[in-house]
Amino acid sequence: MILPVHLLDVGAGWCTWSLAHNLGHRWWHNDMRKGRQTFYAHGERQHHRIYDRDGDHGFHHDEDPRELFISFPFFVVGPVALLFVWAYASLMGWSRAIPFGAGLYFFMLLDHRLHILFHRTANLPGVLGWFQQMHRIHHQTHTRNFFFVSGLVWDLILGTAVTHSPVATKSAS
Repeated sequence: MILPVHLLDVGAGWCTWSLAHNLGHRWWHNDMRKGRQTFYAHGERQHHRIYDRDGDHGFHHDEDPRELFISFPFFVVGPVALLFVWAYASLMGWSRAIPFGAGLYFFMLLDHRLHILFHRTANLPGVLGWFQQMHRIHHQTHTRNFFFVSGLVWDLILGTAVTHSPVATKSAS
């Protein structure tokens, strides 16, 4: 009985991370489009200013040598996520908060590392290449594919997942 409950807790951690990240990413892009000057929109704006030039690694390195804008600031997001772990523990108990936190932080770290890989590697093979292409579409449109990797389901549910570039489709017709 304990294993299925803990798997549900891990799933709740994934759900919390992936949905919060997806909705937050949408919010940041909305604020960017409106030109708002906030600390979070600034970081997102800088990321896109630098990394929308896909494959231009020299420019990326010159503009962001310490890669401060290549991914979300893990050293900020990680501690803030402890609030979600604490809230879950308050509702479900600390023994269930541990697998919840493991799921939340595992998928957070997975997205963080894969996002960096997507920008550092020209063309990834297989499934990772498919996700990388979807991330490139995100950079082209700023209105699609807000998920990184672990939250694709939310873009499917919210109708913003696309697998082919609308820019390439328009130029082909």
